[in-house]
Amino acid sequence: MTKLTNLRGSVADVTPQELYPYDQDHYDGLNANARLAEKAQMKSGDCVLDVCSGLCGPARWYASELGVDVTGVDISPNRVDGANELNTLVGLQGQVHPVLGSAMDLPFEGERFDAAVSQESFLHIPDKSKALAEVFRVLRPGKRFAFTDWVMHTPLPEDEMEQYRQRFACQSLLSIPEYEAQLKQAGFEVISSEDVTASWGEILARRLSMYQTLDAEAERAGNPSKGNDFLKMYAQFVSDVQNRRIGGVCLTAEKPQ
Repeated sequence: MTKLTNLRGSVADVTPQELYPYDQDHYDGLNANARLAEKAQMKSGDCVLDVCSGLCGPARWYASELGVDVTGVDISPNRVDGANELNTLVGLQGQVHPVLGSAMDLPFEGERFDAAVSQESFLHIPDKSKALAEVFRVLRPGKRFAFTDWVMHTPLPEDEMEQYRQRFACQSLLSIPEYEAQLKQAGFEVISSEDVTASWGEILARRLSMYQTLDAEAERAGNPSKGNDFLKMYAQFVSDVQNRRIGGVCLTAEKPQ
C-alpha cells in the first residue's frame, strides 16, 4: 500500500488493475490466473470458489476481468481481514467474498459453486484427501476444479522434508500420480495433469538472482540483508526444482454429471 500511495499520491479511487503489480505473487502472475480460469471453464456470472485464497489477489482478477462472483476461503484471520480491506478499496466487495474457514471443512452447502481454483496452497493442508473431498462436495455436477501445487518427483530424505516443513510450512508433498489417485478417490474425473516444474524452475531462478542482487545492494547501503542462511536455503530450493527432485503440477478435474 505504501508503494501505491507513493506512486499515486493517495489510494482514492484505486482500480483492481492498479493492484495487480502488488497482489499477484503466485508463480507466473496474471498468466497463471488466466490459465486456471480457462481450465476451470469460468464464465461471466459463475459462482467461483478459491481455496486458500490469501489476500484474494487472484479472486479480484477473476471478478474484475471475467465478471464472476468469487468466494475465497482462508484459514488466516489476518488475510481474510486484509482481503476485505483490499476488496473495498477497489470496489469489489460485492463480488469477492473472503470467508474464514478450513479447506478440510468448507463452510458451505453442497453443490454451490460453478468452478473451483487454488494456487500453490495444498502443500500446507494436513489432509489433502479430505480437502479434495470437500471441493468435490461443494461443486455442482459437471463443474471443474483447476489448481496448481507443489509435488515430489523423487522421495526426499526425512531430514530434507523436515526442512521444507519448517521453511515453507509444507505439511506433505505428493507425487503427480498420487495426486491423480486422490482426485479419483474423491470422485473426480481427471481431465488434465500438466507438469510445470521446468517453468517454475525458471521463475524461481530469476527470483533467486533478484534476491541476491537486492541483498548485495542492501549490504552496500548499510541496510539489513536477508542473510546468507536465507540465500543458501533458497539456492537449495531452486536446485531441488531444477534437478526435478520437487516441482509443480497443474491439475484439472471434473465432477461427473
